[in-house]
Amino acid sequence: MITIETYLQGLFDYQFQDRNLSSVLLKRGIAAGADHLTVTADTKELMQADLYMVLFSVFSKGSESVQKGNWKRATGAVYIAEKDRFAYRNEANRIYAKHGEIATYGMKDGTNLW
Repeated sequence: MITIETYLQGLFDYQFQDRNLSSVLLKRGIAAGADHLTVTADTKELMQADLYMVLFSVFSKGSESVQKGNWKRATGAVYIAEKDRFAYRNEANRIYAKHGEIATYGMKDGTNLW
């Protein structure tokens, strides 16, 4: 069995945080750990659009390192170019429009899309 979280994560070459995936599942009424085969193709596509919007909202940051005694944690740098961010937003809006859904959050420009 492939969970819906694994399915969604496999669509992107970006490691989403658990809270991002959980929020998308909650928004779409899908239980965590659900078999991806039980989720409709339309819902999968809408969840993909939701994750594009997560990527649109990611801010670039440098690498970080925290050390306490012998314990050390480091995170890599994240850089998403502005043109890529807007491409994610545009793709999300294309998917939302295809399914007759209007974004009810984010920037408003008269179209109710991001």
